[in-house]
Amino acid sequence: MDQTELTPALERVAASVVETHRKRQQLEEELKAAAAAVASLHSQSSSLEASIVTLRDALEHAVRLKAQEDAALQSLADKQRAAIEQLAVAARDVETALADHNRVAGAVAAEAETAREHVRDVQSDVATVKAALGGLTSDATTLRKRLADVLTSVETVTAQITDVESKAVELNTAVDGVAAHICVIADGIDKADHDRKNIVAMADGLRTASAALEARRAEVSATQRETEELLSEHARQTAMLSEQIDRLSQLALSSQPPAEPTSPAHEPDVAYEAHRDAKMFAHSHAPAKLASTKELLTLLLALNTVSAEEGGVVGDLLADQDVDKVVRSLWSRAMGGPHPAAYRMIIGSALAESGDHKGAVTFFNKALEGRSVDPMMTYLVALALLRMKRYVDVLRLAQALHKTKHGKVLARNIEALHLAAGGRLAEAEGKLVEALTVPGQPRSHYSETMYNLAQLAQERGATDAAASWLEKIASTDPGYRDLSSHMESPRVDVRSG
Repeated sequence: MDQTELTPALERVAASVVETHRKRQQLEEELKAAAAAVASLHSQSSSLEASIVTLRDALEHAVRLKAQEDAALQSLADKQRAAIEQLAVAARDVETALADHNRVAGAVAAEAETAREHVRDVQSDVATVKAALGGLTSDATTLRKRLADVLTSVETVTAQITDVESKAVELNTAVDGVAAHICVIADGIDKADHDRKNIVAMADGLRTASAALEARRAEVSATQRETEELLSEHARQTAMLSEQIDRLSQLALSSQPPAEPTSPAHEPDVAYEAHRDAKMFAHSHAPAKLASTKELLTLLLALNTVSAEEGGVVGDLLADQDVDKVVRSLWSRAMGGPHPAAYRMIIGSALAESGDHKGAVTFFNKALEGRSVDPMMTYLVALALLRMKRYVDVLRLAQALHKTKHGKVLARNIEALHLAAGGRLAEAEGKLVEALTVPGQPRSHYSETMYNLAQLAQERGATDAAASWLEKIASTDPGYRDLSSHMESPRVDVRSG
């Protein structure tokens, strides 16, 4: 073959060899790129798996939060039921109090305060639930954002897998599994959103209940305002009576002769004659045993409010059982003596036992006049009013004593005796025992509390308990009241053990 003919053939062969070598290199580069893509997909698959694990932990945390919210809602529902039951009890108490006007003021005040406390508790619980719902909404928003990021990543991976589908069949299977897990996660998020809507509906129900409670509180407040108006009217009438007695006192003092005054216990008192001319005590009082007044005198002697000498004079007057004589003889002491409050108490107690309640209340109000009133005197007035069944005035004095520094024990005594008058002996005993735990009060106040506990035990027939309380008084305050008569009583024999 000619050399000229071989040269083109060799050139074609060489070009074919070069082209083959170039295609082989290109194929190798494509194979390397495919291997790099497979490695990148493997790395992204691992990252996706880690993201799914993190998302699963977040969902488990959301489930735990939901369980806590369920527990909080259950607790809130229990409190709401308790509040509704207590409001039902308050409603029954108010209906009962409406039948008895003298007891309505104290019951309404106590129930109004209880209702306010329950409303505040419910409002606090509603605020707590609202805060919890806000946290749950924030968590759901965060989960949605994470899910959106995961979905974006899945879409990117799916596009890459499509490009190398022939070389990554197993990777496609793994992606299908990931997609199934994502569907489950999406269903869980939908369920969490449904639960959130249920919680919002329950919160709306709680707000409705709160509005009902607020309406009930408004009704109680209206009743309380009516009671306060009645108390204001009573105070106005009391002020009018006090002004009348002050004018009569001035008239009585101005009508006394300038001569040396005689003993008010033995000669007629000119002030009383002026008082009689004013017709405040125009009627004569029937003889009375005056047992409560004698007991009052015994306590005043024990407290050194009345001297032993004066106590003997007053005791003789009370022994005569002549109320007019008691008023006439003690009038000047009650109007201008060194301890007028004590004598006003004695006169008021005698008038109350004779049936003259209007005159008695006038003297009781006079006994509480002044800038500094002894808490014991307020307590004695409350006891006298309790015997007269003026329960509204009794509870008003108890509230006033609660606000003083040295009246907290006596205030609890008044409340306990008010409970005992209503037949609630167990509550009364609890209130008296509570009074003994109040620190920093005068010794006589604790002695009076133990004395009332002894009286309450006698009423229940617990003679041993009564004797025990009287023994405690005798050991700490032997001069208090007439303990000897109580300790020798056949109902309370301290020697019986």
